[in-house]
Amino acid sequence: MPSTGHDAKVLGSWKEIAAYLGKGVRTVQRWEHDLGLPVWRPKQAQKGVVLSSTDKLDRWRVTMWAQLPSGNEPAHTTGSPNAVAASIRDFRRLRQTNRELVYDLQQAMEGLRGESQALVRAVAGSGETKSSTAEEPHGSSDRKRR
Repeated sequence: MPSTGHDAKVLGSWKEIAAYLGKGVRTVQRWEHDLGLPVWRPKQAQKGVVLSSTDKLDRWRVTMWAQLPSGNEPAHTTGSPNAVAASIRDFRRLRQTNRELVYDLQQAMEGLRGESQALVRAVAGSGETKSSTAEEPHGSSDRKRR
């Protein structure tokens, strides 16, 4: 049913768009939300009123289908044993990665804690030195005045 652009037709409802694409209404609504199916809503129209043209739908179909995976991979349904096994492997891999990241984070935090404590000691030590050197000139000027 693809059009050539010369015979582009405006489709005025979800039902017409779905029929043109050979899918259900809910499917094309999902495609609009998830995949950017080209539809527009006229201003001041009733809720649910959508428009699209056959040439825009054809261009979208060609570009979207070119971007989707080839389909050579085996299709796994959600409840199939292969899908469950793959999910378990993914879960275990992610759990191990998470443990490694937590360990790395703990090591980095310990290093930062040690560096911050050393910085506090250095600042506190330099503050004591400054306060003792700052008192000497003041005290010596008092002696000069006497």
